[in-house]
Amino acid sequence: MTSRKVFILAAVAIAVLTAALLLSRKESSQVSKPSAALYPSLKSELNSVTAIRIFKASDARSVELTRKDADWSVSERAGYPADAGKARRLLLALADARTVEEKTSNPASYPALSVEDVSSASATGSRIELAGVATPVNLIVGKSAGAKGSYVRRAGEPVSWLIDQSIEASSAPNEWLRTSILDVGADRVQAATVATEGAKPYTAQKAARADADFKPDFVVPKGKELDKFAINGFANALTALTLSDVHAAKDFEADKPAAHTTFRTFDGLVVDLDGWTKDGKHYLSATTGYDEAQAARFHVDTKAPEKAADAKPESPAAAKPAPADIEKPDDKAKAMDAQLKGWVYEVPDYKYEAIFKPAASLTKDAAPPAKKQ
Repeated sequence: MTSRKVFILAAVAIAVLTAALLLSRKESSQVSKPSAALYPSLKSELNSVTAIRIFKASDARSVELTRKDADWSVSERAGYPADAGKARRLLLALADARTVEEKTSNPASYPALSVEDVSSASATGSRIELAGVATPVNLIVGKSAGAKGSYVRRAGEPVSWLIDQSIEASSAPNEWLRTSILDVGADRVQAATVATEGAKPYTAQKAARADADFKPDFVVPKGKELDKFAINGFANALTALTLSDVHAAKDFEADKPAAHTTFRTFDGLVVDLDGWTKDGKHYLSATTGYDEAQAARFHVDTKAPEKAADAKPESPAAAKPAPADIEKPDDKAKAMDAQLKGWVYEVPDYKYEAIFKPAASLTKDAAPPAKKQ
């Protein structure tokens, strides 16, 4: 090989190496370059947000969440309390969102990402609008990009983006509701008195806290036996009771309840529930009160035993006076009642059936007698 050829090959090699080095630096620069915030000033304005509004096809508002102090409510459900945590998560996702990749600017391609204007009757995305902030937030949220984030487009701008946040913005009002209704622990329930249409009322109760099973006051029909699994279900009937949807109580004023159950706890809480079944769905309303005599009847003295006469007295620093601001049981019942009053809740079928049990559902066919050997 001549020295000229060697020189040419060396020059080519240097050129290739230099190009690769430049390309590597460019890619490295692109990777390290920070992405831009979708709404740069939103994080500092989150406490100023007074409403979240979500719009769907034809730009029809489907959900409005309004805030007063730290509390959120759902306008489409007569101002029923919203899940404040869920509202907060949406706001934080919007404030934290950063653009990852520029996508299409061609309106004809918007539907592929569901970022077309929601003024269209066929639009499949959502438009989120925040009220109360100085810098307008008006965002069209399209398809999810899975773990990568979401496809979005700021309304009025041509460019669509992949952002690094998953924007959860359901257009169903009931999915924004605070779902908890009641949560009465199984060990608290002492008795349940049930009245259903066409059946004689009955009471199932425990005589003492230590009882394992509820006992009914009705006579078990011949050929039947008590189904302990069914009757002991009263213990968990009010545990983690949640709603599927909610309605104003006035919407049910014309409908007579089909069932009524009164629960009593060992500590004096009384819960009265009315039940309805309409169009295959189950509904209930609830009120709470406090029965001082019931609480006294099952009171358990938890006071520490008295110390021996020769025991050393506690120092003033060791003594712990009872807090003066402990809420009384009757005050708790009143506060609970204030939250429940004025509402009728749609609840899951299994919960309705656990609360309003006809007597017949508490028995089963008796086992045949054992044959003599």
